Amino acid sequence: MGTIETLEVQGAQGQRRALLKALLIITGLSGALFFVINTQRGLYLLATIELITGAASMLLYLVVRRTRNLRVWTLVYLIPFLTIMMVAMYLPGTSPTVFLWVYIIPVISHLLLGLRLGFAVAVFFMLTTFAIFVLKHPRFLYEFNFASLANILISCAVALAFAYVYERGSEKARAGLMVIASTDPLTRLANLYRFRESFQQERHRAERYGSDLTLLVLDLDFFKKVNDTHGHAVGDQVLIHVANVLRRRLRASDLVCRVGGEEFTVLLPDTGLEEAIKVADSLRCLIRDTPYREKTVTVALSCSIGVALWRRDGETLEQLMEAADKRLYQAKLAGRDRVESGPLQG
Repeated sequence: MGTIETLEVQGAQGQRRALLKALLIITGLSGALFFVINTQRGLYLLATIELITGAASMLLYLVVRRTRNLRVWTLVYLIPFLTIMMVAMYLPGTSPTVFLWVYIIPVISHLLLGLRLGFAVAVFFMLTTFAIFVLKHPRFLYEFNFASLANILISCAVALAFAYVYERGSEKARAGLMVIASTDPLTRLANLYRFRESFQQERHRAERYGSDLTLLVLDLDFFKKVNDTHGHAVGDQVLIHVANVLRRRLRASDLVCRVGGEEFTVLLPDTGLEEAIKVADSLRCLIRDTPYREKTVTVALSCSIGVALWRRDGETLEQLMEAADKRLYQAKLAGRDRVESGPLQG
């Protein structure tokens, strides 16, 4: 799973966890309330079910606060909850107003389970509710009360459609926000936040499989002169141009990030030092051989690159970036337009 997808899932899970916790508290308190009400009405079976449901909800609340398998525990709560609702509707002596609960089914299902699974669960239990209603009130159909039947079906369809459309819009909005939060607005490359998340994932994978992991820090040479000569608007276009050049050369599994200004970092999974040096040198040559051109403006480019190898230069991203930055500085001192990967000086 990619970093953006991971962030999106985490954001959705946080929202669903908060909602589920609120519902569990409400269910627990409602179970106690309806236990008292149904006991006074002589509905002892239903009262017992309500009491058990309330107690189970409060115990489940303690689990939901910390569990990583939120969807599993959501189903553990929601399926029995909706099933008990169906039983309550079917039992004799229950008020006809209990059928009004059908309108919350699509809302709860979509908010807790997401688009597809929420829709499937909502449709199943709404159809079950309608079947129970017909079994308990058969005269409703025999009397051919089409207007009332149409009102029920249309209002249920509206509730289902609203919940579906709302959840679909929420998913798109979350995805859009995650892209904005993890992307550099100018170059559309990953930003440092996303780069850190990706590094953690790749480091764990490297530890698990014993693979290599290399980091490059790339800085354009004399970029201030570009801004001073051609203006910041052209400077921004140059940065976009360089970002596109880097995308074309790197693999889909590599990640390039704009750290800030004219500095970029590149994460190379499953890449040893020798191969990383070759990749860095190819990037250097590609940038040098691909000047920025736009109408009458031509900007010749070059870059300096520092290379850091995971474990040789450190375990954390900060350690690797520090080592690569020092080698980048060495490349600048040695004349620029070069790659440095050797021992650190000083």
